[in-house]
Amino acid sequence: MANIVNKWTKFLAVGCSHGSHISQTAREAVLSFKKRYAPTEVIHLGDAIDCTSLRGGAIKDPTSGDYSSDLADDFEAGIGFLNELQPTIYLLGNHEHRLYSLLSSSSAVISFCAEKGVEEIEKATKKMHCRVFPYDIEKGIVVLGKTAFLHGYAHSENAVRDSVESLGMPVVMAHLHRPEVQRGRVLNSPVGICSGTIADIGAMSYARQRRATLRWGHGFVWGEYSSKGCVSWLATPTAGEWRLPV
Repeated sequence: MANIVNKWTKFLAVGCSHGSHISQTAREAVLSFKKRYAPTEVIHLGDAIDCTSLRGGAIKDPTSGDYSSDLADDFEAGIGFLNELQPTIYLLGNHEHRLYSLLSSSSAVISFCAEKGVEEIEKATKKMHCRVFPYDIEKGIVVLGKTAFLHGYAHSENAVRDSVESLGMPVVMAHLHRPEVQRGRVLNSPVGICSGTIADIGAMSYARQRRATLRWGHGFVWGEYSSKGCVSWLATPTAGEWRLPV
């Protein structure tokens, strides 16, 4: 668990952009806000690449619940957004983790694709001087101003609250695709925030039969941190319009 301490420093955190599934409207909102706010620390909370084409049973039929976009398109869009965002911290999510877990696949084709995918991520992040953290419940957490930033390792109804209670501190996470705020049932009641997603929710066909998808929404988190603490705000659109103070 890394601990980074500075004077009051602006940050922007966004997650779950999902490669070629990214919403162009949400993408423009994030990049426009970043330009105006000029944060020092920019955090991608994971799932910048979708990688569903490497999932068992994935097919190219867009009418199927197992439909997956082309791997090349996925990486072009995912790496492209990272280049636009220029994160200083990249917390790999469970979707990117699929690449690393498939490096040892018994299929030569699958392991080759995974290897090339990992190389693309490492090449891009090295060029932008971005620190990359693995999808690991201990090593995949960055602490800024006494707040834990992570992709997320739980997906239950109270996953944000449970994450706060597990770590005993405020949390900023992604993973769930639902923008929300929950307090932990521990001393001082620390706050947990899920950033939501900036993917095109309607285009993610694998989740279109789930009632829980109705809670998904666009969002990102911004604020300031110092050695004293961290102030975080969740930004979401209203009726498709992003009303932001900056």
